[in-house]
Amino acid sequence: MWFVILCFVIVLIKILFDYSRPINFPPGPRGLPFIGNILDIIRLINETKYYSDTWCRLAEKYGSVVGLRLGLDQPLIIVSGKSAVTEMLNRSEFDGRPSGFLYKYRCGGMQQGILFTDTDVWHSQRRFALKTLKQFGFGKNSMEHILQHDAIALTNIIIELTKDGTVKNIRSIISAAVLSNLWLLIDGTKFDIGMENSNLKEAINIVQDIVKSSNVSGGIINQFPFLRHLFPNLTGFSAFVERQKRINNFFMEVIAKHKWKKINEEGTNFIDVYLQEIQKKNSSHSFFNENQLLYIIKDLFSAGVDTTNSTIGFIIAFLVVHQDVQSKVYDEISRVIDKDIYPSLSDKDRLPYLKAVIAEVSRLANIGPTSIPHRAVKDSTFLGFEIKKNYTLLANFKSIHMDKEHWGDPEIFRPERFINEKGDFINDSWLMPFGLGRRKCLGETLAKNTVFLFVACMLQRLHFMLPSNHPPPCLQGIDGFVIAPPMMDIIAVQRF
Repeated sequence: MWFVILCFVIVLIKILFDYSRPINFPPGPRGLPFIGNILDIIRLINETKYYSDTWCRLAEKYGSVVGLRLGLDQPLIIVSGKSAVTEMLNRSEFDGRPSGFLYKYRCGGMQQGILFTDTDVWHSQRRFALKTLKQFGFGKNSMEHILQHDAIALTNIIIELTKDGTVKNIRSIISAAVLSNLWLLIDGTKFDIGMENSNLKEAINIVQDIVKSSNVSGGIINQFPFLRHLFPNLTGFSAFVERQKRINNFFMEVIAKHKWKKINEEGTNFIDVYLQEIQKKNSSHSFFNENQLLYIIKDLFSAGVDTTNSTIGFIIAFLVVHQDVQSKVYDEISRVIDKDIYPSLSDKDRLPYLKAVIAEVSRLANIGPTSIPHRAVKDSTFLGFEIKKNYTLLANFKSIHMDKEHWGDPEIFRPERFINEKGDFINDSWLMPFGLGRRKCLGETLAKNTVFLFVACMLQRLHFMLPSNHPPPCLQGIDGFVIAPPMMDIIAVQRF
């Protein structure tokens, strides 16, 4: 009896302690005992419809650093504004990754892979992944002919599909095309776009479902992990487990097909070389093992499919709404490139307006409106506030991309803001769709090259339109861990 009372008192003291905001804790809504600011966030999301707009609303009220408590999870610190975000992302003490329940479950119960690891695990896996992928052309112009081939194949598939009317699921076609070149590096096999196997298609769909059904705050399971036992379906835990199991099984089957290769044979893809590295290390204490390989592939696959695919989808969405801009892009392409020649990476500087359109869509669509969550790896101070070890931090990129003082009219789609008086494209340091610092997206170059070639090839030969009586698409997109482009039917008319 006394033990039960003691436990109750301890829990009550913890609840009251958590409710009181520590000295130098960043400002934010007061919240309630036990649940913290969960109701505040729900109310703001109901008003704004998007998590990213919720973070911006909090920044407007409380400043560039906002402190939140969400259930039993570690405090969440929202960092907004260019100056604060730049400092946060360049400080090594904030380079960790959160260890909330769902993040760990996704990676087999511990920190594995690249996206959700830190310290020595992250350093070793990231260094090896970059070195190995670059051996096979990752991020280099040597991959141009592969990207160009896929861009042409995608354009031709869309042409064939539109002969029968509208294209209803253009995003799935783009996803396969985007993945094609990355899958060649990872697995060593090249599939024909539109002819990829059903298992690969399912893996793409699962990844997109996971991204769409999650958010950067971690969700209710991170905030109250015990609820997965009480309400596994209501909390979405059952669906999450099923999706993770299916995608993991897919990658385990892929790895199994590569395990026959001997250590002295030359690896021709990332999986082969990683398996050989495991054989070389031959130690249970090594960071290199098959589980790590599984989650690295999963990270590369997820990052490679969704953001690049969404960027291309958003570009099409903006251009079907802004037909005048689409016409300007086509005029520039047709003026610079002969119609019998496909665009190449060497045309980048010759197509400044197309580059400006891509930049403006990246800014306004905010596909990655925040960073992947960071974790403080030690106690520190940040802009005068105390940040304890294991606090979670989010960099709010949308606050930068929509800053009125810098952009003037941030709500307006105006590619000309990236063009100078000479007609040249100008880079703007306030545009940061790939993040900053040591945690910056390692696939930035490949993503930029893919988007440029795919969009240039499609717009050279196709005019995208909405069917008659089709409602205008919502250019704010669909909320999730990343923002997905709106669902819409497309008509693509062949220009020549």
